[in-house]
Amino acid sequence: MKAVAIILNFFIPGVGSLVIGKTGAGIAQLIIYFVGLAFAITVIGVIIGGPMMLGAWIWGLVTAATHVDEPVQVHVIHTNQPGGSTPDA
Repeated sequence: MKAVAIILNFFIPGVGSLVIGKTGAGIAQLIIYFVGLAFAITVIGVIIGGPMMLGAWIWGLVTAATHVDEPVQVHVIHTNQPGGSTPDA
């Protein structure tokens, strides 16, 4: 999952962070990236938008690369335990 997140963040910063479960960081990276892109459309805005886009891109890659996959905890509930009431057939 980590490799997929890195690849996704390489192309669109924030998407890989959303995939690994870092929702807040992923949304922030997407917003910063697209606001920077909106600034970069204008000639003078490239001075502001370029570093914003670069920062969101680097932040996304670092977030995905340093993510530690945590094991999934599963709780099993037994429904027919000894001493429990079961319907008579």
